[in-house]
Amino acid sequence: MRVLVVSDTHVPVLARKLPDQLLEEAQACSAILHAGDLVSSGVLDQLSGLVPTYAVHGNQDSPTVRARLPSHLTVTLGKWTIGIVHGHEGRGMYTEDRAFNAFTSQRVDIIVFGHSHQPMNMKREGVLMFNPGSPVAGRGGQGNTYGLLELGDSVDSKIVRVT
Repeated sequence: MRVLVVSDTHVPVLARKLPDQLLEEAQACSAILHAGDLVSSGVLDQLSGLVPTYAVHGNQDSPTVRARLPSHLTVTLGKWTIGIVHGHEGRGMYTEDRAFNAFTSQRVDIIVFGHSHQPMNMKREGVLMFNPGSPVAGRGGQGNTYGLLELGDSVDSKIVRVT
């Protein structure tokens, strides 16, 4: 199962629209995970119209988006349990700490988070910590990015640069 992972799209504040590359990639996926800061509900509607979309709200989301989405979510895709959170709230000094701590009372295989606009693809205590960065406003010198997960007997995770 191929899954598109995205966060911090900030449409229409930091970008007028989602990158065409991202939308083309979405059509080849079975699901989309969005880790918050969509900003407008139009992004959620657009992505949900392509494939099943699981999303949480972030700190920059409009009241309309916040009313539609939870602050954190757990989904099961195939045999994998995935926690999704933006990462701006909770215990911990750093975004990845807050994201990790959001799911300490649950067993998850993967934590998808955002907020920092910086991609991360690493294991922590056996859990894949996956931040796709931002497809419109990347930080940390890695450019604008999104993520892909291939979920099967194992997990293949990669960060993709928007070109």
